[in-house]
Amino acid sequence: MLRGLVTMGTCLVLLGTGLAVHAEVSVRTDPKGNYSATQILTRGARGESVLWGVNQRSSRNFHALNPRGDARGDLWPVITESEMAPHHPWVVWSRFNGRDYDLVWSRWTTEGWHPTRVVDSAPEVGNDVDPDMAFNDEGRPFLVWSREENGVSTIQFSAFLLNTWMPGFQISDEDVNSRYPVIVERFFNGIRVEFDTANGRVAKWVMFNLPVTITDDINPLNHVRVKGAPNHVND
Repeated sequence: MLRGLVTMGTCLVLLGTGLAVHAEVSVRTDPKGNYSATQILTRGARGESVLWGVNQRSSRNFHALNPRGDARGDLWPVITESEMAPHHPWVVWSRFNGRDYDLVWSRWTTEGWHPTRVVDSAPEVGNDVDPDMAFNDEGRPFLVWSREENGVSTIQFSAFLLNTWMPGFQISDEDVNSRYPVIVERFFNGIRVEFDTANGRVAKWVMFNLPVTITDDINPLNHVRVKGAPNHVND
């Protein structure tokens, strides 16, 4: 993933401000059109790197994901390759809608980039930021992020169903500002998440109990269990 970039076929290239190359996230394909790698180009000063390209590279072997992202002010993405063949990349990022940030996603398929969609369409105000993503052993993506509404930030969880993400499910405690979630462990039906609060770093175990048949309208209240650590991580 990009944020600590740990993927199998991803190439990260950092470009200086004087180089005439567009910043972008692109899939590189071989002459037969098969997925080869995800290439990330950035430009800008250290700590102020621009990632999304306004003008996509002109090449039949490079396929830019979000060519207008710099113009909108989109934030840096998490990029994770599936561990199951053919190891195609999934991308989640915060897209500016003119008022605040929505969490959106796309993935590479044999037909190209999947049309960009909002992860959770429920919130109408606030910012969905700081995503992290991981796959379980069966290749199902799990996702966590921060949701900032009315001065309070919470940690949300979602699992990918058949064609869409389950609506966000809050895993942080009520009325406790919680930010910067990171998936630090994964297992068959869940993940261990750590995030920051005013009282220190907290750990939560999130179990997603899969029904016999997966559908796109799963009620998260019936299928998610959250267990907190007995102490803060840094106690």
